[in-house]
Amino acid sequence: MDILPLTIIGVIIIIAISLSIFFRKIGQNPVLGYILAGFLLGPFGAWLAKTITPENPLVESIGSLGFLSPTDPLIMGFSELGLFILLFYLGLELSLKDFLEAGASAIGLAIIDMAASVGIGFAIMQLFGFDFLFSIIIGMMLFSTSTAIVAKFALDKGIMSNYATKLAIAILILQDFLGILLLVFIKSFSSSGGNALGLGLAALVFAVSAFFAVSYLSKKVEKWLRKNGFGHTEVTLYAIGVGLVVATLGSVLGLSIALGAYFAGFALAETDSGHKIRKDVGFLRDFLLVFFFVAFGTTLFFDAGTGELVLFKIPLVFLGILSILLALGALIAHSVSCHLFGGFFGLNKRDSSLAALLLVPLGEFVIIIANESGKIFKGTEATFIAPIAFMLILITIVMFQPMYNLRNFHEKIFGLLPHPSKKTGPSQLKPHDSYTMKQLKKLAVNAFIALCLAWAAVLLYQELPNFGIPIGYSRQITGAIIFLFFAGYPIAQCAYSIKNLAKHAKT
Repeated sequence: MDILPLTIIGVIIIIAISLSIFFRKIGQNPVLGYILAGFLLGPFGAWLAKTITPENPLVESIGSLGFLSPTDPLIMGFSELGLFILLFYLGLELSLKDFLEAGASAIGLAIIDMAASVGIGFAIMQLFGFDFLFSIIIGMMLFSTSTAIVAKFALDKGIMSNYATKLAIAILILQDFLGILLLVFIKSFSSSGGNALGLGLAALVFAVSAFFAVSYLSKKVEKWLRKNGFGHTEVTLYAIGVGLVVATLGSVLGLSIALGAYFAGFALAETDSGHKIRKDVGFLRDFLLVFFFVAFGTTLFFDAGTGELVLFKIPLVFLGILSILLALGALIAHSVSCHLFGGFFGLNKRDSSLAALLLVPLGEFVIIIANESGKIFKGTEATFIAPIAFMLILITIVMFQPMYNLRNFHEKIFGLLPHPSKKTGPSQLKPHDSYTMKQLKKLAVNAFIALCLAWAAVLLYQELPNFGIPIGYSRQITGAIIFLFFAGYPIAQCAYSIKNLAKHAKT
């Protein structure tokens, strides 16, 4: 198929919207409808039509119109454009001022929750014998909660003013920000040719440069446009153009387009027109996200290497059980983090349960991670990653509402854990001051050092010889010991900074 006719685009939109409305009516995330539409219109739909009526002329005519192929250039283009606009919009949603005012509580608890989620996901995948890097990436998916789902749910339930809700949403915003940086980690392994650390440093320099260059230039352009009588429409078109240019420059440097798109939006949020740009881009985001999720749906149970549907060649029951274990692991990680450490950040037991449950439903960021990391792996793991991502979203969204209704039971179970706070009432997020900013700088520097050492440890792990020692996971243990030997001090300094932030948040 050389061209995707306008009629097919119309069919995609109608089917995707119809399925999304169905899922919304039954109380689920409409994104599931978009993904299902891609699955039905993709290789599975072609296989199903040929299986049911292999010699039907109507099926042949449908085939001439073309079921969607994950490898079709136009489908891939729509997917990339959808990814761009999603990350660009996320960047617009978070200004530097909002980031700094998120509070010491959000920073500290977000890092603890991320570490717990990645750790438990990594442990589960390692127990099932998966690759080291594959296990880390699956662990990263477990903290990729959907900010949109949680925010809408909180508005519908009238709990947006609750301290635990505000803290949970602040954590999600910060985790989105940190998740973008971790995407660079993923991208580096797919294109660096062994120079992951160098690409990571390039990503850091590019992100900082892009932010300040776009922010400075955009303020000048915005001022000139207003002075010459142009409205926010021209500013929005300029913003999208700049975002595309920055994303392309990032891609030329071997980085994910996500990095350039996000930091372009992040910089444009600093302009006076940031709010209007976000509002104008809103519809474009919703429109292109349909195709982004549909394109992802076409990759479900599809082996890009062989170009074949592998739905009946992979262990679906095994993947289902594994996804349930991962979803439960994520719930446990969030719950333990909030109950064990939430007290240090001003949460009482009841609020700790509410915050933990609001971190459960995974969303679009899981798909972004799956799309980006899918380029790294070959064979079984490349085939598994999209189905695991879809199942994780499905399971966590389905379990979210019942778990929220059972939050009193959740509080009783996890309330058995030690809780350092005696608070019974809500409090307010505490803004940063000179002391917390000093601690955050210290935390950032030491975290960056630890990340660099982790990168080096992973690269070294690939070169570690197998001495044939009859001890399970001996190679992994050796790599962990080497990493902790060198990274112990910066990690301890990070913990010390988080401790200081927690104490400051309580006062």
